[in-house]
Amino acid sequence: MGLFDKIDHRAGVMTRMADTLGVDFAATIAQAPEVVREYRQAVMRCASCSHEGECKTWMQSHPHAAQAPDYCWNKDILEGLAKA
Repeated sequence: MGLFDKIDHRAGVMTRMADTLGVDFAATIAQAPEVVREYRQAVMRCASCSHEGECKTWMQSHPHAAQAPDYCWNKDILEGLAKA
């Protein structure tokens, strides 16, 4: 998998985690365009994470959640946006 394919794939994984926590990045960015930088950074962190398998398994058993798993490198930003 090439770099851009990996980033695109992980953007999907990260967006699914955001959805699980009730975060709508598109709506958030529409209201606060500066969040796009945080979104890009979150995708890059996700692309560097070695917990993809665990993450997908966790999301399958948690269709909705108030908190991300502790190993999630985007836990703080996702939970912060979920509370906003």
